[in-house]
Amino acid sequence: MPRLPLPPLPSALRAPPPRPGEGNHKAGPGEDLAEAGITVVDWVDERTSLSGGMRWLLFRKVPKGTNWFYTLGSATMFAFLSQAVTGVFLAMFYRPDPTGGAYESIRHITNDVFLGQFVRGMHLWGASVMVVLVFLHMGRTFLFGA
Repeated sequence: MPRLPLPPLPSALRAPPPRPGEGNHKAGPGEDLAEAGITVVDWVDERTSLSGGMRWLLFRKVPKGTNWFYTLGSATMFAFLSQAVTGVFLAMFYRPDPTGGAYESIRHITNDVFLGQFVRGMHLWGASVMVVLVFLHMGRTFLFGA
């Protein structure tokens, strides 16, 4: 299968041409490491062809008039994913027992489980943040007529 040509790099990211007389000196250890890193990246890119997709993602043109209000949907999605991940973690340790086991499982999560209090805090604050982001996103969608 023939490879498609890579999209051109912006001029700010192109390597400058070598100056006269620079190509003749011996490379130091820092330059050897930099060269080794470049060759490793080239080796991985040759086998995976990821640079074309990354260039398309990172260097595409953004339409005029785009502002920070357009990020509310992706922020809401991130808050939802955060809620899902922390909720699954908390569900692994929660025991919904009406005779007192529910309180004890929450106490166990908070006090005994590694990073349990942090995950409970993330879940608590993430719920509030998600409600605010959903309302902001819905308001932006309504006001901008999207």
